[in-house]
Amino acid sequence: MTSKQGERLTPLLEAFYHQHPHIERIKDDPVELPHRYTDPKEIEIVGWLAAALAYGRVDLFKAAVEKLLTLMEGGPYAYLARFDPDRERPRFQGIYYRLNTTDDLFCFIYLMSQVVQRFGSVGQLFQSLYREEEEDLGPTLSRFIAAVFSVDPLPVYGKRGKREIPDGLRQLLSSPSQGSACKRMNLYLRWMVRSNDGVDFGLWKEIPPAKLIIPLDTHIIRIARYLGLTKRKSPDWKMAKEITQSLKAFDPADPLKYDFGLCHLGISGACPIDRDWEKCKACSLLDGCQRGRRSVRGKSGLLKTALLSVERG
Repeated sequence: MTSKQGERLTPLLEAFYHQHPHIERIKDDPVELPHRYTDPKEIEIVGWLAAALAYGRVDLFKAAVEKLLTLMEGGPYAYLARFDPDRERPRFQGIYYRLNTTDDLFCFIYLMSQVVQRFGSVGQLFQSLYREEEEDLGPTLSRFIAAVFSVDPLPVYGKRGKREIPDGLRQLLSSPSQGSACKRMNLYLRWMVRSNDGVDFGLWKEIPPAKLIIPLDTHIIRIARYLGLTKRKSPDWKMAKEITQSLKAFDPADPLKYDFGLCHLGISGACPIDRDWEKCKACSLLDGCQRGRRSVRGKSGLLKTALLSVERG
């Protein structure tokens, strides 16, 4: 991003952040699920579960999370604290979601239960692995995923659990050490770390929001390119870091404050994949958007040509 682009974008992004109706969009976002709870330990658990399954259509992954939550009698934290795999396995029959089999989801819940039983809460484990001197949360997240996978999956997968971690389970627990963009885990970390602004929760106060990395979904990738926040082509950890670094030019202490609004600009259709001159013209980020400016210039050129044709006719 050039300095000229940065100067143009700064007031636009700030105005966008303060004017965008964030709270009204929660109902269309996976963060709606943990917002149903008030106990921080339960918010952590439901947030982790909701973020892990947050791919595909919102209504479909929410339905899958709902099925799992209905099993958690007595509340998510109490359920995981007393979780017994032999007792609970039959209750998971028929519950699956896209790439994740019944066994994958059952093992994920089992791993969550082991985190709760061994460390007291998800937050206690993650924050114990945090190192202040590190540039971002990438290394901490890698250590966290490694700690989760250090749990013996034998009670779930049997002897085959001693070999490779199934793809469906690994997909729920991606790690930066593998080069993954870790979209869903970074989404979860944003919820837990950023200050409570009505969307995020700010539960893990030992970690500064400046260490977060943006959740790299298709909407953020596309809109970040329009705004000149990245030139990278591969949607990986490096792209997520580059976009985050660009956003730090606007708010070094809290670069991800723009994430929810920018993402929902795409989700809502206000910034569509196919060019829409009327929507571009109405967008408050138009002056900083490379595609939008081209769209408006192109439309203006067509209008001028049409007017000249009328005048000459």
